[in-house]
Amino acid sequence: MGGFGADNPGLRAALAQLLGEKYTFTSQAVPGIRRALGFDEEAVQRAFQRTYKEALATIYFSNPSLGERMRWGWARLAKWIEALPPFWTAFALTLTETVGAGILALPIALAGIGPLAGGALLIVLGLVNLATIAYMAESVSRSGIIRYGNAYFGRFVADFLGRDGSLLLSLALLMINFLALLAYYIGFSTTLEDALWLPAPAWVVLLFLVDIYFLQRKSLNATVSAALVVGAVNIGLILSLAAITIPSVQLQRLAYLNIPLIKGRPFEPAMVQLVFGVILTAFFGHTSMGNCAKVVLRRDPSGRSLMKGSTAAMATAIAIYAIWVLVVNGTITPSELASQSGTALIPLAAQVGPFVDVFGAIFVILSMGMGSIHFSLGFFNQVEEWLPQKRQSLILLPRRRGTLIFHTPGSPKNELRLGLVYLGLEGGQPSFRLDVQSSDKTYYLEATPEFQLNGSGLLAQTPLPRQRGAGFTADILEAGAEGVRLRVTTSMMVTYSGEWDRTGLGLSSLLDLPPAQRQVMEQIIRRGEASYSDLVQRTRKDEQALQVVLKALTAQGFVRVVETAGGKRYRAQLMPKRGRELPKEIWRALEGEPEPQPGQYERLGGLCGALQRAWEKMQGGRIRFLLGLIPVAFTFLLTEWLLLTDSESFSGLIGFLGVIVVSLLGGIFPVLLLLSSRRKGECVPGKVYRYLGHPILVIGIYLLSLSGLFLHGLIIWQNPIQRAVALATGILILIMTIAMLRRGVFAPRAVVELRQDQTDNGKCEFSVVTDGSLTPADVQLGYPDGEHHHQAAQGEIPEISRLSYAHFFVPPGHYRDLKVWAHRITSQGEAEVLPARVEVELGEEVKQIDLDLTQGQALIPSVSSWAEHKHSVRIILGSRVQE
Repeated sequence: MGGFGADNPGLRAALAQLLGEKYTFTSQAVPGIRRALGFDEEAVQRAFQRTYKEALATIYFSNPSLGERMRWGWARLAKWIEALPPFWTAFALTLTETVGAGILALPIALAGIGPLAGGALLIVLGLVNLATIAYMAESVSRSGIIRYGNAYFGRFVADFLGRDGSLLLSLALLMINFLALLAYYIGFSTTLEDALWLPAPAWVVLLFLVDIYFLQRKSLNATVSAALVVGAVNIGLILSLAAITIPSVQLQRLAYLNIPLIKGRPFEPAMVQLVFGVILTAFFGHTSMGNCAKVVLRRDPSGRSLMKGSTAAMATAIAIYAIWVLVVNGTITPSELASQSGTALIPLAAQVGPFVDVFGAIFVILSMGMGSIHFSLGFFNQVEEWLPQKRQSLILLPRRRGTLIFHTPGSPKNELRLGLVYLGLEGGQPSFRLDVQSSDKTYYLEATPEFQLNGSGLLAQTPLPRQRGAGFTADILEAGAEGVRLRVTTSMMVTYSGEWDRTGLGLSSLLDLPPAQRQVMEQIIRRGEASYSDLVQRTRKDEQALQVVLKALTAQGFVRVVETAGGKRYRAQLMPKRGRELPKEIWRALEGEPEPQPGQYERLGGLCGALQRAWEKMQGGRIRFLLGLIPVAFTFLLTEWLLLTDSESFSGLIGFLGVIVVSLLGGIFPVLLLLSSRRKGECVPGKVYRYLGHPILVIGIYLLSLSGLFLHGLIIWQNPIQRAVALATGILILIMTIAMLRRGVFAPRAVVELRQDQTDNGKCEFSVVTDGSLTPADVQLGYPDGEHHHQAAQGEIPEISRLSYAHFFVPPGHYRDLKVWAHRITSQGEAEVLPARVEVELGEEVKQIDLDLTQGQALIPSVSSWAEHKHSVRIILGSRVQE
């Protein structure tokens, strides 16, 4: 084994120990790892024995248990699933998210009109949902924050539909969490009561306790592979139930037809009050498109696989639902189905036999049981977000290598962002810089406090108007040359942005360095940066040899020379780390340090731990949990009351959910998102189906969804509360849509993007998109030796490590706003801010925005001159207005 660690058996022994602790494997299963890390070498085995007092062979499993074999089998299955072609990934994710517990209400909802009419209506409304899922697929394909960022459905909607759309989404998610959780409690308990003879209220108690367990953990830790497997099992169970029911189908029941207003039949609201809502809920899987897109678009950026896979899945769901309705409604009489308060499995089991109880119980546990956990987590998290956040944090801020960002929630036009940077010691006192970004104004302030930094006082030095809640105080607990420890108190939201470097040294590159360079890098990495005299002393190299090594490391971009008041210092320029830092065993092996003696840091750790626990109690963590639990507990108690008073209705809740919420999220939202994304999107899909945006189709789906609300509120529903909610929802949607139109949500946007993609060999690209289409622009790329000129809508930027600035001259147009986005995609596919300064020339006015404070994005409102003149956008990398 060559390179870093080749002559360090202790390091390889530490790696062996870490692998053995985290993973279970046999010696025969990892021949490549054994060979690469030299686990079979005598020196490594001796080092392991000396350090851990046991043989290295103890890290291997000699006789794996059945459980271990099952876990390995699961890992192989998960690996195979995650390697599926993008089309099949999109198909599988969309289908398994769509076909769920709602299918158990379909036969009950369609019992009144008959199986053939119900099947035909399923196909018609299914085709509408096929169009809306295509709308969602194109919209997320045009979204940069979905494709490259860390955002999901909420930020995606807010980006395209503004604060009105975000408000509607929040209300809709609140309703769906409550109604779906209530319906799943009822469906779960009533079905298992019939199958396993335990009273329904007891089943609700059991499921509620399971939900509390996962609420305490605040995570289900479900993976894409697990979701696909559970979904596939559910679909298999439904098809199996349909197969064993087919022999019981009776032709006269299939032929039953009772369509209102046909052949003189009267219109009976009670007959159709469940039909539309239950069908809409059964086809609802649109919000899962955000998760699906993040997986699929990484492997097929064109968006074709996402579009084709999701629409094919919706077509398959139509077929599955039609078969299920024909089979179940052809077996059970309409009157028996219509009288059910639970799911269709209860009368089906009585008609077909005990196999339905077995398969149905498994389906209910997997679909409704898992679903209740998801919805209770969503309900809990949504409520907890509204509670007051913790006011204080203990933070270690490194010198000039990180920024503590404070920001107020709001639209980009009035959001205030503060960036706190530690500059080091100045005359023995800690020195800070506060970067202030408000709209298009940027200010830089410096302060040298002795005990406490007052952010509000620094803000008062700017001409910005005072904002309620804006500001912070930072108590200085300990300050040194390389970092400062702070206790920060603020009501603002706080995030951390680490240093960005255009080139850097990753762990894989570090392993391959020659021994002389590796030794110097170890010393620099250990300290973050070091002076020349420190390196001479610690590496014991003569000055000429050390100069050669430092010159080579600097040329490769692994070391950067930093000028300080005390002279030159050499700083390690590392690629950002992901996950946890290197364990202490690795650092001890690198430095040859002895094991710390027991109790060495015990007193300090115990004191810090006690203080931290005391602080957590003062913050009311348990109280916050109980407050977040209240809505879930209320849903549980309401379910118990409904069951004890025989007032429950699984299908009724599913129908109400479909009309009130799904008509919005699965009908109106996709239409609005398509219209907005085609004018404001940052990305352009490889294939755009223009007919999807035809006014007749778009307006027709919007009016169909909206009219369904008013029809249920005015005619179909008879309950006054249901009618009032339906009418209020319809009016609210109309008001919000008009507000979106007035605020220019559907107006064109110009987008200038600069992206460094480390998943594609570090390639850096630019793109200019206006009105949803790639638009050629004049582009000037500035390097130390001159400028490179381009006339293109997109292109590759060579030698990103040498790039100083990128200057774009965007063609004139009637744009509502201009978005500038500079970001980097890590090798793990995660988005990071690419710190830069943006200068936008608007006539004689120049707007300056520090992207490091705005999550890499700047949104500049339009001015009248944009329609007549090119507007200049200059992105200056790795710099600030003032240093």
